[in-house]
Amino acid sequence: MSILTWNDQLLVGIDSVDSQHQTLVELINKLDELVAVGGDGEGLVATVGELADYTAYHFRHEEELMVSAGFNPELFAKHREEHREFVDKIRRVQFEAERDRSAVSRDLLDFLVDWLCHHILKTDKLMAISLNRGVDAAQIEIDRHEHLDVLHSNLYSALRESEERFKDLADNLPALIWITNAKHMPIFCNRFWFKTFGLQRNELEKQRWMSVIHPDDRALVMVAYSKAAGEKTKLKIEYRLLGPESKITWILETAAPRIRRNGEFAGLMGCGMDITLRKKAEAALSRLNQQLEEQVAARTRELTAANQTLESEKNQQIELNRQLQEAQAHLVQAEKMASIGQLAAGVAHEINNPLGYIYSNLNTLQEYIDQLGVAATLAERLAESLPTGHPAGAEFCAFKNRVDLDFIKADAADLVRESLEGATRAKNIVQDLRDFSRIDKQEQAVFDLEAGLDATLNIVNNELKYKAEVVKQYGGIKPFACVGAQLNQVFMNLLVNAAQAIPDFGKITISTGYRDADWVFVEIADTGSGMSEDVKAKIFDPFFTTKPVGKGTGLGLSLSYKIIKDHQGYIQVDSVPGQGTVFRILLPLPTATLAPKLP
Repeated sequence: MSILTWNDQLLVGIDSVDSQHQTLVELINKLDELVAVGGDGEGLVATVGELADYTAYHFRHEEELMVSAGFNPELFAKHREEHREFVDKIRRVQFEAERDRSAVSRDLLDFLVDWLCHHILKTDKLMAISLNRGVDAAQIEIDRHEHLDVLHSNLYSALRESEERFKDLADNLPALIWITNAKHMPIFCNRFWFKTFGLQRNELEKQRWMSVIHPDDRALVMVAYSKAAGEKTKLKIEYRLLGPESKITWILETAAPRIRRNGEFAGLMGCGMDITLRKKAEAALSRLNQQLEEQVAARTRELTAANQTLESEKNQQIELNRQLQEAQAHLVQAEKMASIGQLAAGVAHEINNPLGYIYSNLNTLQEYIDQLGVAATLAERLAESLPTGHPAGAEFCAFKNRVDLDFIKADAADLVRESLEGATRAKNIVQDLRDFSRIDKQEQAVFDLEAGLDATLNIVNNELKYKAEVVKQYGGIKPFACVGAQLNQVFMNLLVNAAQAIPDFGKITISTGYRDADWVFVEIADTGSGMSEDVKAKIFDPFFTTKPVGKGTGLGLSLSYKIIKDHQGYIQVDSVPGQGTVFRILLPLPTATLAPKLP
């Protein structure tokens, strides 16, 4: 985006002068881009020098035109003095910038834009009218509002306002927001960044930035930044900050390259989140998993010893072994899901508290905005009722036009409504998480099966959204008595397995409905790689899995099979290698007395 856009309003009617003015606009835009992307000092100084040299050339050309046309001597002297003062200022900035790059600032660019518009729209237009019409320049008046009109019709004001809004927003976000230049030198960081890194604004430099990062992670971070710069791609990285007294803070950071219009790399723009609590939770979960695995190993050793002692009773040993494995699978999975359920319930509770007052405050804010809208409407009516030319009425109209009051009234209501929708969505997810976490509840109760499917889809959304399009074909099943939390666990296992069976991106179709009035069915179909007959014959066996070591326990489908059996139901599987798999669950309604007609 350019800081100043050339348009017909800037034409003075002398071709050579208009051409030179357009070149000046291009030089100011070039200088603005270098400041915006944190360009190197030599480039900034060279561009300021180029601007000063070309401005001096342009001024000499104008003065020669005025002298040759017999321009008003008094105004000519004033015109020339303005030229000289401007060139002297730019030369001083050039000299200062050679020692301190900060001399080329936003304030300088604001001055250049304002001065150039004043120069073109007042002094040079006055000169052009006088030269073209043969009128004494002292008798010509220029509309003093034209300067403001051009600025408002340009992108300059919008650009400045956009930058300020971005900085205000970034400073109020509880996230690390930062921008670097092409040499990975920080040129902007928000308040939360400074607070998290424990640095002051005058300490914003690469060496201090990197010194706060954990020594073991610095090289990893720099390699990631260099790769993003070289390949012009986004990056996502986790690293640690080393604070006072060796305090560790984990950061999840996402950054994207900033590319100039000519395709050159201009730096990175990043956003980081404090994930220390998540890391602690993962570590705790890992310890729990390790304990569970040790329990499995211990119980497996006990089972092996029991098998050795019962070798003489082979038939009884096989039956006992099968029963022990089923009990073991159920126990391990139940313990694991109970731990996960407790963690999920705790996280949901912690999120629900701040979400409650956010939602409440947004509702109150909506009422306030409605009342402010009424007040604004009344103010408009009062202003309209005042006599023409009344100072208060004129002041209100000017304020209304300046802030675009109509847009603010409409947009504020939309912003609050969208925020309420987002808060409602978050509340629903938290509620789904809390409902889903009750996996240890064994009592039967009236359960909405299709709502349970929706809740499970919310929980496993991250597993599915990058692998498949989910299509829901619900048949409108009415709530019935069952152990809903257990059925949710079955749905989760089947949905996650379906996503993992899809190699790239495919489709998962969920269908529900009634069969023979006394039975309900749930079908989960995927377009994945499918299964051979040998694999299909073993999928419900405890500990059987086709996943790599460490990626699966082989207990999910076994436990799902047992849950459906406990509900007096059936699980059917249809699969074609290379085309996909369909899992079909049949559950009896409380009034069912006959077996379903199986295909």
